[in-house]
Amino acid sequence: MKFKVLAVKQETGDQKVFYYDNIENILSEEDGFVYDNPNVSFSNLKEYTPFSPSTPLTKSKYVTLLKVQLGLSCNFECEYCSQRFVERADETNKDDVDHFMSKLENLSFSEKDGLKIELWGGEPLVYWKTIVPLVKALKEKFKDWKKPPRYSMITNGSLLTEEINQWLLYNLDSMAISHDGPGQHVRGPDPFQEPETKRLALDLYRKFKGNMSFNSMINAQNMSRKAVYEWFKEFTGNENVNLGEGAFVDAYDDGGMSVSLKTKDDHFKFRQLAFKEIIESDANLGFGSIKDKLNYFMGNVTGHKHAKFVHQKCGMDDRNTLAVDLHGNVLTCQNVSSVSINTNGEAHLSGTIENLQDVKVTTSTHWSQRKECSDCPVLHICQGSCMFVSGDYWYQTCANAYSDAISIFAMGIYKITGYIPIFIDNDVLPDERKDIFGTMLTHVENVKKPFPIKIVAG
Repeated sequence: MKFKVLAVKQETGDQKVFYYDNIENILSEEDGFVYDNPNVSFSNLKEYTPFSPSTPLTKSKYVTLLKVQLGLSCNFECEYCSQRFVERADETNKDDVDHFMSKLENLSFSEKDGLKIELWGGEPLVYWKTIVPLVKALKEKFKDWKKPPRYSMITNGSLLTEEINQWLLYNLDSMAISHDGPGQHVRGPDPFQEPETKRLALDLYRKFKGNMSFNSMINAQNMSRKAVYEWFKEFTGNENVNLGEGAFVDAYDDGGMSVSLKTKDDHFKFRQLAFKEIIESDANLGFGSIKDKLNYFMGNVTGHKHAKFVHQKCGMDDRNTLAVDLHGNVLTCQNVSSVSINTNGEAHLSGTIENLQDVKVTTSTHWSQRKECSDCPVLHICQGSCMFVSGDYWYQTCANAYSDAISIFAMGIYKITGYIPIFIDNDVLPDERKDIFGTMLTHVENVKKPFPIKIVAG
């Protein structure tokens, strides 16, 4: 899809027209000049595999990333948690470890290709008595590797103790604590209000020496990445604090809907703020992902990385990435359970490790099978958002992701050309997406009925 991009020179107000092809990934000027970097190469890249519920994604027995879901139990109930409304499967425990390890014999791992193992909940530390023997067994399995697997985990941090801290430092290569800084009250309880928990979290952060992050999500009630960065800079005393995530929340469910950008004005305000913070800081806001996305986009454009090499943002479309529970069930991803049903009516249980050749992910749709993605200028930044979201949740997730990505798109074009995009013209985009910052057209709000929010008994 080709787009006509109107951009403005910040210093003088001069305007210039560019053309951008999101499939060929070519940025050019009206006279035909193409922005090109001959030093950027994309050799040996793997093309995406298109899939949809009717032509499901399959998985390979050769695994390079293993996501082990311990269960969905959590001691918190956060507002927009992607697992909040997911039906729980039967709990696993330490007695399942030996059986799980035997099932792993059906998979193939390569020291040469490397292996990363992620431990997931719910809240993983709720499963402390299972984690310890599980990791011990995994390390025993790969004890002869000179380059052993890398282990990581994300926790809410509320269950840390001195004993747990020492174990994490000894057994994990990296970890993260989920916390939204000044917007934590939107997400849920703040574990750092407890002085001892705060002390333990900071002690862990310092001892991990750069291999631990605080992961924050952006939402309609916590829109400023700069405010999040400033909060954690003060919290840690480190201006180079390592922040993970940093993207706008996906509307997986009603909780995500409740903190999404509802109106056109909401979208324009967020885009203006996001771009202002990125350009003023040159994307140095503690969130490595934002800087990485910016550099990735600029490199892709000037190197003309074709869309056929764009994979889903979560990476779960990779056939060598596997999400499993301790019963050996293969799942869509780590955020669902073996008994949960997706909004498209399909089960998140895709199969089992023992019969991996029969695994079929029928819950998900690759971006190439969604017209909204193929016809979108921010495809190379958004990367199709969540692959299993559907229906109204998908349209809201798409809207959130577009407003999130367009500020990075604008910054990338600015750094390449010296002009800031303000309007994207083509026959497909709605006006509120053409008008990047809401300054070029008059926009009338669509009046919609309030989206129903489920009330879940505590």
